[in-house]
Amino acid sequence: MKSAIFCCVMTITTVQLTFSQAMPLAKTIDSTHNSVVAFQLIETSGKVFVSTAGVLIHPKIILTAGHVNYNIVKKIIVGLKTQGFVATSYNAYNPDKRYPVDLLRDIESYPDTADFQKSFSDTTGKIEPTMFIDIGLIFLDHPISNMPIAKLPEPFLLNDLHSFSSLLGVGFGYDKTTDSTFFSSHTHLDGLRRKWIPHKITLFNDLWLSAQCDTISNLPFISIGDSGAPLFQQDSIVVGIWSLRDDAAKPCPYSSWAVRVDNPKVLTWIKATVKSRMGIDL
Repeated sequence: MKSAIFCCVMTITTVQLTFSQAMPLAKTIDSTHNSVVAFQLIETSGKVFVSTAGVLIHPKIILTAGHVNYNIVKKIIVGLKTQGFVATSYNAYNPDKRYPVDLLRDIESYPDTADFQKSFSDTTGKIEPTMFIDIGLIFLDHPISNMPIAKLPEPFLLNDLHSFSSLLGVGFGYDKTTDSTFFSSHTHLDGLRRKWIPHKITLFNDLWLSAQCDTISNLPFISIGDSGAPLFQQDSIVVGIWSLRDDAAKPCPYSSWAVRVDNPKVLTWIKATVKSRMGIDL
């Protein structure tokens, strides 16, 4: 089971890591949760496009998926400028509500991210993505003062998963052009939340969880461009960051995979990185 999951995740995520950053998508922020933001990249032509999602954990700090930051910093994509944006408006392309990000200075990835990336090309079967942590941070020069701040969880909060009434995912929805499994027209569907009752969530190990179809849309969550979107408990505590998807999952067309933010290693790295960068205790 484990190797099958790895194989399928590897295939689809390899596409995601390349495709989501290369093709502009018409997606906007879910206005029903004001801690969720869009991370945007800029082509050398000046065209801005949404790359991923993130969540505000401090007025100047965005929590997102590490592979996004790693890909940008380690191998700046040809055709992109070294500046990006964090957008806070429902209309992600509103130039009045976005904050500049220096891609070479303002973003950090968990040290595991290099091994996480290498695991997709491993042919020995000895390493898999779910052995590593895929978490990143984006730092802003200017604070976002008009948005609520999401909270970090207590360590191992998800170990008590079945005592929760539900968990909430918030992102950008599905792009119908790329997610033709679900939609046939070529327009996009924005702002859908996903909600899971506990038995639809599986704690795969102490680093990762997976989710089957949710109870609102009966669809899986992560789409191209939704890496870095948060999974909430009680609407404000970030317990997961979406990263991978597995095409082989049943009965859903695929399942979604998130890094567990409640893992002590994840929490320690976030707090230590913030302390080192900003001199504050988160």
